[in-house]
Amino acid sequence: HQTKCVLFSSHSHHSIEKKNVNMSSALGTRPRIVGHRGSLYQSLENTRHSIRLAANHCEEVEIDVFLLKCGTLIVFHGGGTDQNPGCLKDYCNVDKSILDLTYEEARQLKFSPHYAEFGCGPDVIRKFESECYIPTLGEVLSDARETGVVIKVELKGPGTAEPVLELVEKMNMVEQVHYSSFDHSRIKKIRELRPDRNLDGSHRYKTGALFDDVPDNFVELALDAGATEVHLKYSTCTKDRVEKIHAAGLDSMIWMRGPIGMKHDITNLFNDVGNEDESMYMAIMATGVKAMCVNRPDVLANALSRNAKSCLSM
Repeated sequence: HQTKCVLFSSHSHHSIEKKNVNMSSALGTRPRIVGHRGSLYQSLENTRHSIRLAANHCEEVEIDVFLLKCGTLIVFHGGGTDQNPGCLKDYCNVDKSILDLTYEEARQLKFSPHYAEFGCGPDVIRKFESECYIPTLGEVLSDARETGVVIKVELKGPGTAEPVLELVEKMNMVEQVHYSSFDHSRIKKIRELRPDRNLDGSHRYKTGALFDDVPDNFVELALDAGATEVHLKYSTCTKDRVEKIHAAGLDSMIWMRGPIGMKHDITNLFNDVGNEDESMYMAIMATGVKAMCVNRPDVLANALSRNAKSCLSM
């Protein structure tokens, strides 16, 4: 038996009760736009080029960070699981993990242009070949300091919490960098190291508890980790869950799967929305979630812009 998302209809159901949701009714408060791995349909994910492009549409950009054996922090996603991340086979046709390499070796990797997870496609990868390399976290943060975009660092690999924290503080970017992880011990480490609070009582160092499946006690788990935000997979985000998050004094965000995962969902689970089209974004926004980490930030930005102009003309 397959559990179906409340927000969308499945192929085994007739239709969803969206009741003609329009952009105005979906938006109580404008959600923050977060670029997932940059703007991955416009440029290769997790590259400086992709992140700079995302900054044109986004308040925040989510990136993935590993600590290499040489001590260098890099921005990269890779294959594998959250328990065993960083696989290079599909990404670069190398039968290793990114954790096996030094940065000098990682910098020389060539991405497989036809891999379906690269939403931008092979033509874009070839066009911007000189930009298609694995950057250091320091390079990405330097760019962000120029654009002003907030960087949400997913602590993807082991041993990342402390060195990322040290680099952010060294670059004087505490207010511009947030931390997240599916492994809540990593964000709990950030909170233990930096319990600092602002004058209003809020935590100065922002952390997000990522969830794939959502247990009944997800809010308690986030609070136990000292999180300031809860990050739900888009298809698990309901109005009830968002209200529970906000009632606990936490911020909320949804995250989209990568292109392969989204294609699977659209093909097998939903028949009333497209692959991150306006109808999907509106259904998510109707939950009241405060931030949306999306693969198509330009689409979401354009939809919000049209809605704002429409409201002004009324």
